[in-house]
Amino acid sequence: MLWNLYLLLLFQRSCIWHRDATMVAVDDPVTEGPNPKSKEIGRAQGMYINSQLDDKGLHLMFSVIFADGEFKGSTLEIQGADLFAMKEREISIVSGTGFFRFVKGYGIMTTHFIDIPNLRAILKLHVTVKHY
Repeated sequence: MLWNLYLLLLFQRSCIWHRDATMVAVDDPVTEGPNPKSKEIGRAQGMYINSQLDDKGLHLMFSVIFADGEFKGSTLEIQGADLFAMKEREISIVSGTGFFRFVKGYGIMTTHFIDIPNLRAILKLHVTVKHY
């Protein structure tokens, strides 16, 4: 099963700064397209952690909670390294609920838009999952 999700990440709402590390809690829209006015189909709720000493990489862990559409009431659990300077990053789909119960897979994440000073980004996540 393949499809695209768009994660509209607006980090400025919930940052926690601690010495040389940054932890960011997110609760941001997941939409059908890259336009911020696209139909919202769920939320990305979780955490990003600045995990590299040179500030060029993050570790992410979040749930995509579907609130509309074909997968309403289901979730995908996502985690992995986000080396955001790379054009494409592969992350793990580690589990899910509802329609996605017992899935495993991966996502190819690309950056559609990034505004680092204001901690805003639009990420495209191309998802491939397999039911076991």
